[in-house]
Amino acid sequence: MSRCIVILSFPVFLFSFLTSGGLTAEPSGIEVGMRYGAGERIPGRFDGDLRQFSSTFNPLVFSDVNLKGGKTTNLYEGFIRFLLDSRNRVGFYIGRNDWQILQLTEVTSDLYYTKLNSEIYSYHVLGMYHFSMPISRNFEWENGVGMGFTSADWNIRGYSIGEPLPNTQYFNQRGRLRGSGLVYRVETAINRRLYENTFFQIGIGYHHIAIDKFSGNYNGETSSFYIRADGRVGVIDDTRIIDATVSTAQTFRRLDMNTGAWTLYFSAFQRFLD
Repeated sequence: MSRCIVILSFPVFLFSFLTSGGLTAEPSGIEVGMRYGAGERIPGRFDGDLRQFSSTFNPLVFSDVNLKGGKTTNLYEGFIRFLLDSRNRVGFYIGRNDWQILQLTEVTSDLYYTKLNSEIYSYHVLGMYHFSMPISRNFEWENGVGMGFTSADWNIRGYSIGEPLPNTQYFNQRGRLRGSGLVYRVETAINRRLYENTFFQIGIGYHHIAIDKFSGNYNGETSSFYIRADGRVGVIDDTRIIDATVSTAQTFRRLDMNTGAWTLYFSAFQRFLD
């Protein structure tokens, strides 16, 4: 993400340096607006870890896992920004980011089939700094960076089925997990003046969330996703993690989520000058 910030920031401040002499400051004020965005998530370590999912930690049982979906996102936000002068502003963004349904299927060598559908969405509060430059009377070029806090919900619905007839067994899989962490944002946009102080905005941004663990209820037990030393990922009851560590002679760590998405967004906002 640091490369993205450098790439976007360098031309911004170079341009501002070259054009800083001839603009007069506007009065201070606020901007209030709404935003919608559609994005493409960048698969990363989180997806790679889930591809190592296993419904059992038995080393003698092998599994084949397929992971699909979860690639697109939808962003909904409201914001308020405070104008420090004609170019600089700071603001707060409150919003929600929804993932496309993430589908995981597993087939094991002991003839079990598991299918899990994950609904993942997050809420966030961001503090942002923006620097804008006029292109003409009706157009502005705006760039921003920010960070804040996020809380994500991970809802799981699915089933497992296995063993030959007539001893076939069917198990519902139900989970509701939650995690919290940090969120980062870098963005660039063009603002189009529609009326005197009403603007339409189109831009692109990179939205990154970092959550170190998820925990909650899974099949009636307080559980988390854990990663074993050999890379396998599974759901374990938090009260039994010590027993699992002893019985498998391996250490476990909780599954984290570090993932980002490029988002094309559209905003409308009203500027109120003092």
